[in-house]
Amino acid sequence: ITLTQEQQTVVHHPLGTHARVLAVAGSGKSFTMACRIQHLVQECHVPPHTIRVLMFNRLAREQFRAHLERTGLPETQQPEVHTFHSFSFQVINAMIRMGVLPGLTQFWTGEKEELIWLIAKRAIESLERGGQIATNSIASEDALNAISLWKGALLTPERAGSWSNPNMQLVYVEFERMRLEKSALTFDDFIPLAIDILESNASARKRWCGPTEYLIVDEYQDVNHGQQRLLELLADEKADVMAVGEGDQTIYEWRGARPNYILHDFEQVFNHKPHQMYRLSHSFRFGPAIAYSACCLISQNTQRVNKQVVAYQQTKPGFIQVYSHGYNANKELVAQVEALIKADGVLPQEIAVLSRLYAQMDHLEAEFLNKRIPYRVEGHDPFFKRSEIKTLLDYIRLGQIFREPLNDQTVKLFLALANKPNRMLSRAVLENLTCEGRSQGLSLDSLLRRLVTGFVSNLRPWQQEKLEDFWQLLTHIHTGILTCEGAGELLRDLVDQTGYLASFQNYYGDGEHADGKIMAVQNFLEYVGHTRLTPLSLLD
Repeated sequence: ITLTQEQQTVVHHPLGTHARVLAVAGSGKSFTMACRIQHLVQECHVPPHTIRVLMFNRLAREQFRAHLERTGLPETQQPEVHTFHSFSFQVINAMIRMGVLPGLTQFWTGEKEELIWLIAKRAIESLERGGQIATNSIASEDALNAISLWKGALLTPERAGSWSNPNMQLVYVEFERMRLEKSALTFDDFIPLAIDILESNASARKRWCGPTEYLIVDEYQDVNHGQQRLLELLADEKADVMAVGEGDQTIYEWRGARPNYILHDFEQVFNHKPHQMYRLSHSFRFGPAIAYSACCLISQNTQRVNKQVVAYQQTKPGFIQVYSHGYNANKELVAQVEALIKADGVLPQEIAVLSRLYAQMDHLEAEFLNKRIPYRVEGHDPFFKRSEIKTLLDYIRLGQIFREPLNDQTVKLFLALANKPNRMLSRAVLENLTCEGRSQGLSLDSLLRRLVTGFVSNLRPWQQEKLEDFWQLLTHIHTGILTCEGAGELLRDLVDQTGYLASFQNYYGDGEHADGKIMAVQNFLEYVGHTRLTPLSLLD
């Protein structure tokens, strides 16, 4: 393993002192940290369980584990690698198993995150009905953003406040009341609850913080107050702390990140040992043209630790092109990629595209699909696997088997789509009806026809009307499949007839979350229209 002189200095940082490592983009900081751990375990004979490693997110954690493998450190000698949230989840789970937290039974994460929006909406509606806030004065997305920031800052509802909207704190109070009634935890609750456990439970603190003698944290420029407090608890007054990051790359202040920790607070907070500061200034990612441009640009920051970014490969070419016209920029960018592949013989896996947000990549992905350029999205599903897109494809799947005898797949799809968008149909009633229809060997078409044409059921007239619309929609889709109608036209009809786009605003309110889902659907429809595929060919 060949390391630069700067990297070797970090790897051999002396024991008994803290380290702040300022690493420019592409400087190999993660691999340097992995080599540091190998050095601690194999040369300094540090027990792996005394090393605590915290990464920024799940993707960074998986990549870091791969770096540990590259060093040749056997798996049995590798320390556990966590994100802040996975470590907190481990603490919480242990407390639940021990009966310390018996009432917490639901985790509103992953697919269950929709419940968070539902509770936020109900909390706002409850306050509106009670006259505590004006109708439509607070959007669900704004409230959830505020609650997330407050929890990241370890502010309870009683201590929270909003300069822009004083009533926002009332939503926080009501949201928490409803959440605790459900004995639920959100992703944002993990770190505050873990901190509360470690601060208030001596045995838990001894178990989780006691063994930590070496604490290594990545992306330190993006920690918020809660994450910083967790680090302080883990370090206590005995652990050597190595914080790696780059104050010039702080991009998450809108989510509560506080760059002052890496810029100047580190030495004040972890003050029980001497400190050393290191710079990883050589980037392997680009050549001198990009390095010099980046350095000139970032030097205009008024609050920063002064340092250079130097291209490690001085002969590596590079150019910068600025686009400022929205979707057309994606087409031009894809044209650049296409030229690299077809004209220059560059392999697709040797090309990377960086984006600020996953939501900004939908249209870009569609362009790659149109051009038949293979791609993958690191750390995220491609846009056509997003739930709002999967719903549209599931409508086609259900339309395809609409007139076949009911089976597990038909029932599963029917129950999943009956309230997408919301038709206010009781799932329990629908389950009973499909069970009865299945016992009689009916198709979904036959079952719905009987329900909407007077067959006795527990449905009210308005629910029968909703089911009739659903039945006619599935009939239209089934016919479109048989006649090989274009998938683009069929899906546009589906979106228009169901009011699909409006349903996102009705559920999430105005804001980025609803806008992101609407944009994803619109991008998908545009892509499907370009393909000119039939519905079944689209599924393939």
